[in-house]
Amino acid sequence: MSETSEESISSKVTTAFKHDIIKDVLKSKFANPKNKITDEAIELVSEIAKVMVVEAAARAAQQASLEDKKIVSLDHVENILPQMVN
Repeated sequence: MSETSEESISSKVTTAFKHDIIKDVLKSKFANPKNKITDEAIELVSEIAKVMVVEAAARAAQQASLEDKKIVSLDHVENILPQMVN
């Protein structure tokens, strides 16, 4: 997919993560339960998660398109996951 078409797609996609959920997930991994996390850090993690979700959706859609499919399936998402990890 070209950068221009990706920008066009990402500008049309909206996604949101509840900050309480992000905070709880992060806190669940803290070694010390007294550790704190700032609202700015939660916002940053939320934005990173949004970017990753949009990127994964775009890559899965591209994979479906390469297979001449009009619907993105879980198989397409699973196929692109290794790309997202690297």
